[in-house]
Amino acid sequence: MNFSNWISIKTLFTQLILLCIFVFLLILSANGFGQNYLNKPISFVVPYGPGTGNDVIARVVSQKVNEGPTLQLLVDNRPGASGSIALEMTAKLPVNGYNMLIASTSQIIAQFASKVKYDLIKDFAPVSVAGSLPYVIAVSSASSFKSVNDIEILAKAKPGKMSYSGGMIGGVSHFMGVMLNSAKGTDLTLIPYKSTTDALADVIGGRVDVWFSTLASVLPQVKAGKVRALGVAGGRRVIAMPDVPTMQEAGVPTLDVSVNFFILTSVATPKNLVSTLNQEIIRAFQTKDVKERLIAAGVEPGSSTPEELGELLKREVIRWGKVIKESGYKIE
Repeated sequence: MNFSNWISIKTLFTQLILLCIFVFLLILSANGFGQNYLNKPISFVVPYGPGTGNDVIARVVSQKVNEGPTLQLLVDNRPGASGSIALEMTAKLPVNGYNMLIASTSQIIAQFASKVKYDLIKDFAPVSVAGSLPYVIAVSSASSFKSVNDIEILAKAKPGKMSYSGGMIGGVSHFMGVMLNSAKGTDLTLIPYKSTTDALADVIGGRVDVWFSTLASVLPQVKAGKVRALGVAGGRRVIAMPDVPTMQEAGVPTLDVSVNFFILTSVATPKNLVSTLNQEIIRAFQTKDVKERLIAAGVEPGSSTPEELGELLKREVIRWGKVIKESGYKIE
């Protein structure tokens, strides 16, 4: 054996040893991370305060997941700036599988209607759909309106004189009014409010004609006899109000709006960890008590694979980007 051949064999042998050491450390690291991952609580960030749709879903699901042996979820409310504070914070967290976020359609809209520092597609990894919350068009129980058609008739007879609300400028309610005006050729005027509670008070008091809000917000007021629901903006009638027609049945098929909730984690989180999170979320949503509690809160239960959520997000981003662009809304 000449000297050059001996050097080649020695180099190859050294490379094989280094490769074996690397593989061993990789396996050891993966096993250690997996064990720690099962024992360390995962922060479940909610971009709004307690009692909101995001919060209710997060707490119901977390309670069920925490009953099992695999994961422990710790709900962390981070309200502010229509949810953007929580999303911007989560987008910057380390990619380690120890954080999740429950966002919604409102954060998709905010990408086009506000100045935010996150991108739902680029900055997050999809985990699972987390149900949906249909929007409802309602009026005061003292109102003469009995149907969406009644609103259309009077709005056309008095252009610019009728009003609607549900929340702040740039929110879902704002653009639902824009969509109704576009579909029916009406001219309802937006009256913005900082909170749903303030908007509701003026609807009940007759100072605002039409109220767009979530089923979760409308349902208690319907049961209390304070408002009348005229249409559900979703593909089907809801279990909680089976006698209320869909917007398609009410003659406005384009007003098919639900707030979709979705669970995300840091972008580039390893697929095995995303899979673990997904499996536990799906397990929770499939239990009877979780379904019943969410339905009672006005939420339509639902879950998905990460891939299905990824496709939904892409479709929703395209849809709302188009709606907001066509509305002529400009970020101030």
